[in-house]
Amino acid sequence: MNKLKNIIKNLSGNVLGIGLDEDFTNLIEKNDKIIECNLLNSYTKGKFKKSFFKKTIRIKKIRKVFKKKRVDYIICNYDEIKDYLNTFVKDSIYINKGKLYFYGDIDFELLKLKYGRYNTKINLIDKKTIEIDNSLAKNSFLKDNYYRFIDFKNHLIEIIGDILMN
Repeated sequence: MNKLKNIIKNLSGNVLGIGLDEDFTNLIEKNDKIIECNLLNSYTKGKFKKSFFKKTIRIKKIRKVFKKKRVDYIICNYDEIKDYLNTFVKDSIYINKGKLYFYGDIDFELLKLKYGRYNTKINLIDKKTIEIDNSLAKNSFLKDNYYRFIDFKNHLIEIIGDILMN
Protein backbone atom coordinates (compact mmCIF):
# COMPACT_ATOMS: atom_id res chain seq x y z
CA MET A 1 0.00 0.00 0.00
CA ASN A 2 2.90 2.35 0.65
CA LYS A 3 4.12 1.88 -2.92
CA LEU A 4 0.68 2.76 -4.23
CA LYS A 5 0.62 5.89 -2.06
CA ASN A 6 3.95 6.94 -3.55
CA ILE A 7 2.57 6.34 -7.04
CA ILE A 8 -0.51 8.46 -6.28
CA LYS A 9 1.70 11.32 -5.09
CA ASN A 10 3.43 11.37 -8.51
CA LEU A 11 0.33 11.10 -10.76
CA SER A 12 -0.55 13.86 -13.19
CA GLY A 13 -3.47 14.38 -15.56
CA ASN A 14 -6.95 12.86 -15.33
CA VAL A 15 -7.61 10.21 -12.69
CA LEU A 16 -10.57 7.88 -12.19
CA GLY A 17 -10.90 6.34 -8.72
CA ILE A 18 -13.14 3.36 -8.04
CA GLY A 19 -13.83 2.36 -4.44
CA LEU A 20 -10.95 4.37 -3.01
CA ASP A 21 -10.32 4.65 0.71
CA GLU A 22 -10.19 8.05 2.38
CA ASP A 23 -6.38 7.87 2.60
CA PHE A 24 -6.12 7.68 -1.18
CA THR A 25 -8.68 10.42 -1.79
CA ASN A 26 -6.78 12.69 0.60
CA LEU A 27 -3.56 12.02 -1.31
CA ILE A 28 -5.30 12.80 -4.61
CA GLU A 29 -6.71 15.99 -3.13
CA LYS A 30 -3.23 17.12 -2.04
CA ASN A 31 -1.63 16.38 -5.42
CA ASP A 32 -1.51 19.60 -7.47
CA LYS A 33 -0.55 17.86 -10.73
CA ILE A 34 -3.91 16.09 -11.03
CA ILE A 35 -6.16 18.14 -13.30
CA GLU A 36 -9.42 16.25 -12.88
CA CYS A 37 -10.51 13.37 -10.68
CA ASN A 38 -13.74 11.42 -10.97
CA LEU A 39 -14.75 9.00 -8.25
CA LEU A 40 -17.06 6.02 -8.27
CA ASN A 41 -17.69 6.13 -4.53
CA SER A 42 -21.00 6.83 -2.91
CA TYR A 43 -19.56 8.29 0.30
CA THR A 44 -17.56 11.07 -1.39
CA LYS A 45 -20.51 12.90 -2.91
CA GLY A 46 -20.32 16.54 -1.89
CA LYS A 47 -17.64 15.88 0.71
CA PHE A 48 -14.67 17.58 -0.94
CA LYS A 49 -14.50 21.29 -1.63
CA LYS A 50 -11.89 21.15 -4.41
CA SER A 51 -13.31 21.54 -7.87
CA PHE A 52 -11.51 18.68 -9.62
CA PHE A 53 -13.63 16.05 -7.84
CA LYS A 54 -16.17 16.43 -10.61
CA LYS A 55 -18.90 13.86 -10.12
CA THR A 56 -19.80 10.51 -8.74
CA ILE A 57 -20.93 8.07 -11.43
CA ARG A 58 -22.14 4.49 -11.59
CA ILE A 59 -19.86 1.69 -12.79
CA LYS A 60 -22.30 0.56 -15.48
CA LYS A 61 -22.28 4.01 -17.11
CA ILE A 62 -18.50 4.35 -17.30
CA ARG A 63 -18.28 3.98 -21.08
CA LYS A 64 -21.09 6.46 -21.70
CA VAL A 65 -19.58 9.14 -19.45
CA PHE A 66 -15.95 8.96 -20.62
CA LYS A 67 -14.77 9.21 -24.19
CA LYS A 68 -12.29 6.86 -25.84
CA LYS A 69 -8.79 7.03 -24.31
CA ARG A 70 -9.64 10.05 -22.14
CA VAL A 71 -8.51 8.94 -18.66
CA ASP A 72 -4.78 8.89 -17.86
CA TYR A 73 -4.90 6.74 -14.71
CA ILE A 74 -7.47 4.46 -13.10
CA ILE A 75 -7.11 3.32 -9.48
CA CYS A 76 -9.46 0.50 -8.42
CA ASN A 77 -10.26 -1.39 -5.27
CA TYR A 78 -10.52 -4.98 -6.52
CA ASP A 79 -13.10 -5.92 -3.88
CA GLU A 80 -15.49 -3.28 -5.22
CA ILE A 81 -14.99 -4.14 -8.89
CA LYS A 82 -14.84 -7.95 -8.92
CA ASP A 83 -18.60 -8.36 -9.45
CA TYR A 84 -18.43 -6.17 -12.57
CA LEU A 85 -15.12 -7.51 -13.88
CA ASN A 86 -16.51 -8.94 -17.14
CA THR A 87 -17.68 -5.56 -18.40
CA PHE A 88 -15.06 -3.49 -16.59
CA VAL A 89 -12.14 -5.06 -18.46
CA LYS A 90 -13.35 -3.95 -21.88
CA ASP A 91 -14.53 -0.57 -20.57
CA SER A 92 -11.21 0.15 -18.86
CA ILE A 93 -9.29 -0.69 -22.05
CA TYR A 94 -11.64 1.64 -23.95
CA ILE A 95 -11.35 4.70 -21.68
CA ASN A 96 -7.79 4.40 -20.29
CA LYS A 97 -4.76 5.68 -22.17
CA GLY A 98 -2.23 5.23 -19.37
CA LYS A 99 -2.00 2.89 -16.42
CA LEU A 100 -4.53 1.01 -14.33
CA TYR A 101 -3.87 0.10 -10.69
CA PHE A 102 -5.72 -2.60 -8.74
CA TYR A 103 -5.29 -2.98 -5.00
CA GLY A 104 -6.87 -5.25 -2.39
CA ASP A 105 -7.33 -9.03 -2.40
CA ILE A 106 -6.45 -9.60 -6.06
CA ASP A 107 -6.92 -12.69 -8.22
CA PHE A 108 -3.72 -12.15 -10.23
CA GLU A 109 -4.20 -15.08 -12.61
CA LEU A 110 -7.70 -13.99 -13.60
CA LEU A 111 -6.58 -10.41 -14.26
CA LYS A 112 -3.57 -11.65 -16.18
CA LEU A 113 -5.84 -13.78 -18.38
CA LYS A 114 -8.42 -11.07 -19.03
CA TYR A 115 -6.04 -8.17 -19.62
CA GLY A 116 -3.44 -10.28 -21.43
CA ARG A 117 -5.88 -10.67 -24.31
CA TYR A 118 -5.62 -6.97 -25.15
CA ASN A 119 -1.80 -6.72 -25.45
CA THR A 120 -1.24 -5.07 -22.06
CA LYS A 121 1.75 -5.19 -19.75
CA ILE A 122 0.95 -6.49 -16.26
CA ASN A 123 3.30 -5.88 -13.31
CA LEU A 124 2.88 -7.17 -9.78
CA ILE A 125 4.03 -4.30 -7.53
CA ASP A 126 3.45 -6.17 -4.27
CA LYS A 127 1.05 -8.82 -2.95
CA LYS A 128 -1.92 -6.49 -2.97
CA THR A 129 -1.15 -4.14 -5.87
CA ILE A 130 -1.05 -4.66 -9.64
CA GLU A 131 -0.10 -2.19 -12.36
CA ILE A 132 -1.53 -2.69 -15.85
CA ASP A 133 -0.15 -0.59 -18.71
CA ASN A 134 -2.94 0.09 -21.22
CA SER A 135 -0.98 2.46 -23.47
CA LEU A 136 -0.57 -0.13 -26.26
CA ALA A 137 -3.90 -1.91 -25.72
CA LYS A 138 -6.34 -2.06 -28.60
CA ASN A 139 -9.91 -3.24 -28.60
CA SER A 140 -12.62 -3.65 -31.19
CA PHE A 141 -16.28 -4.55 -31.24
CA LEU A 142 -15.64 -8.05 -32.62
CA LYS A 143 -12.82 -8.78 -30.18
CA ASP A 144 -14.90 -7.64 -27.19
CA ASN A 145 -17.87 -9.76 -28.18
CA TYR A 146 -15.70 -12.79 -28.92
CA TYR A 147 -14.08 -12.67 -25.46
CA ARG A 148 -17.46 -12.04 -23.86
CA PHE A 149 -18.78 -15.22 -25.53
CA ILE A 150 -15.71 -17.23 -24.44
CA ASP A 151 -16.07 -16.02 -20.83
CA PHE A 152 -19.80 -16.85 -20.84
CA LYS A 153 -19.09 -20.33 -22.21
CA ASN A 154 -16.43 -21.00 -19.54
CA HIS A 155 -18.73 -19.75 -16.78
CA LEU A 156 -21.56 -21.97 -18.06
CA ILE A 157 -19.25 -25.01 -18.10
CA GLU A 158 -18.23 -24.30 -14.50
CA ILE A 159 -21.88 -24.08 -13.40
CA ILE A 160 -22.79 -27.34 -15.16
CA GLY A 161 -19.74 -29.04 -13.63
CA ASP A 162 -20.74 -27.85 -10.16
CA ILE A 163 -24.29 -29.12 -10.64
CA LEU A 164 -23.08 -32.52 -11.83
CA MET A 165 -20.59 -32.85 -8.97
CA ASN A 166 -23.31 -32.18 -6.40
